[in-house]
Amino acid sequence: MEYTNKMKIAIINITGGGMSGGYRKYLQNIIPRMAAHPDVKAILCGSPKSLRVQDWFEPFPNVKFVSCKPFRFLFSHHDIELLGELEEFSPDVIFVPTERYFQFDKVPVVNMLQNMEPFVDIDGNPLSERFRNWMRRADGKRALKKSNRVIAISGYVRDFLIQRWNIPNEKISLVYHGIERFKGDSCRPHIVPKEWNNDFLFTAGSIRPARGLEDLLLAMKYLSLQREKSVRLVIAGESGHRMAKYQEKLKLWVKENNLLNRICWTGSLNEKEMAWCYQNCKVFVMTSRVESFGMIGGEAMSHGCVCISADNPCLPELFGDAAIYYPPKDGKTLTEAIKTVLAWDDNQRKVMSEKAKKRAAEFSWDVCAEKTIIALADAIKRRKD
Repeated sequence: MEYTNKMKIAIINITGGGMSGGYRKYLQNIIPRMAAHPDVKAILCGSPKSLRVQDWFEPFPNVKFVSCKPFRFLFSHHDIELLGELEEFSPDVIFVPTERYFQFDKVPVVNMLQNMEPFVDIDGNPLSERFRNWMRRADGKRALKKSNRVIAISGYVRDFLIQRWNIPNEKISLVYHGIERFKGDSCRPHIVPKEWNNDFLFTAGSIRPARGLEDLLLAMKYLSLQREKSVRLVIAGESGHRMAKYQEKLKLWVKENNLLNRICWTGSLNEKEMAWCYQNCKVFVMTSRVESFGMIGGEAMSHGCVCISADNPCLPELFGDAAIYYPPKDGKTLTEAIKTVLAWDDNQRKVMSEKAKKRAAEFSWDVCAEKTIIALADAIKRRKD
């Protein structure tokens, strides 16, 4: 469906005041491409003031950045300043890249389901986080059912919306994120021992139960018991204050199992440090219990990492034939997969590395932007019809 006039798009980033690294990369890639699109007249981008989103970009002649209040579950209220900006801007469509409910006048709204964790059962979350996820699930379901169009960033997400919530297929646009390799100079994180160059397993992401790190830690224990003393692990990512006790529990387990000298917790890494880890690891391991897309796994492939992944959704959809898979919560099978991959010769590693790069290249930010524009235009046309 085509929309013949140039669009005025309001992008409203409804967050609690923070933003994941993946969400930030999404905006950094999608906003410049949308701003340059021939079918886009202007963009109004609203975000919590603390994020300073405007500082991420060079000035665009047709993009205005404004502030909106942070989202609060139990204290819903009108954002008078944002509503004033929307009145003045008069958008043709509103794009909310999160599963948050938003309405303004009779302007069509397009939501994107970005975070699947609240919509599935995750073992190990504390009671407070389970309550937060229940609130997220209620608000997200309301947002997605009432929106004029929904963007699903994987086939798994699309099928979930159809099968679990009975959202019509014709209301959903499947739009994969792009994957782009960091092209600057890499830099070894100071916390990673110098002698670990090109000789460690690597995993990355937020430290929380949904990440499934227990699988990999258990595999490290089995490798140690089998006298595979040379296998070491670098874990990148932060827990945040809500998951600090969870990370402490994991670190205590590591200590009790005599793995302290074989596991390095780096905390948050910048792009240069992440690139170094991708480039120097023997194997990248992804243990997530669920993902809506899995941008970190995509970045690993773009760097040619040899990858091992749990076969949880939607990881096989992301990695394709560019990973070795193991059943989730099966540390013994993961252990054998790690031993198998570490035993590969240079030719076997090269073949898998090339598969990874080829697979990553199939996910394009240009295509993502184009399909997003089509989805927004479709929402406008359906509202007019």
